[in-house]
Amino acid sequence: MKLKLAHTGLLALAAIALAAPALADDTAYSEAVRVQISKSVTYPRMAKMREQEGTVGYLVKIDAAGAVADASVETPSGVSSLDSATLDAVKAAAPFPNPPPGGATVHGNVAYKLK
Repeated sequence: MKLKLAHTGLLALAAIALAAPALADDTAYSEAVRVQISKSVTYPRMAKMREQEGTVGYLVKIDAAGAVADASVETPSGVSSLDSATLDAVKAAAPFPNPPPGGATVHGNVAYKLK
């Protein structure tokens, strides 16, 4: 699934990875979290000026209340500002809907592409 984000005249594509959840019942929840995160993605201004692109793989652990218990970069893009922007988007997107019992772990990707 790809979502287009417009920011100061340039487009960024936020690609949402369809990572396999631990339980089949968690698929809809994981997708909802990835979509919510993608809506919070902002392309870093300096990265745009430098025409830097990349894809960041992330992991977010969500507690029973829908808060971020932990967030980390699983696969760095090679551009630290893109990696940081992804973690900022994860935190800005919270709180998430209440997860299945026991919390949830969601994996995803954000692709930063200039057009």
